[in-house]
Amino acid sequence: MYSTSIRDNKCLVECITVLERVRTIKFIIDTGAMFTCCNYKFLDAHMKEEALKRNETKILGGFVKGLLVIFYKCNLKQFTIGNIDMGKQDIWITFDKRVTDTVLGMDILKQVMMITNPYNQKIYFCKDAEDYNKNFCLKTE
Repeated sequence: MYSTSIRDNKCLVECITVLERVRTIKFIIDTGAMFTCCNYKFLDAHMKEEALKRNETKILGGFVKGLLVIFYKCNLKQFTIGNIDMGKQDIWITFDKRVTDTVLGMDILKQVMMITNPYNQKIYFCKDAEDYNKNFCLKTE
């Protein structure tokens, strides 16, 4: 189980990504986002767009005042939410400098249990039912 606090109606979750190198990135939890997305610089500042030209692409809006942005599918060797290892995951990266947010979307969030506790303003993540039954207890303080 992993937990994080809700502050200013926003929740940041620390994630570990492994492409060629291990990186720790704070993603914004966004249950309205279909995909996990970020700027390439968070994963590898030396990455070149040409290296991903053959990858699947998506054109998504909502990141820059409703304007469309091109994202490339990026196959991570590992993605970890807090201490929950999600194994290999695909995320979407852009080379558009206007995109500065890191978004943890439903493509990954739907693979874990997520519980919001209004009493202590925390969000809890459990890998599966066994993790939930073993570790989760509603605390009102």
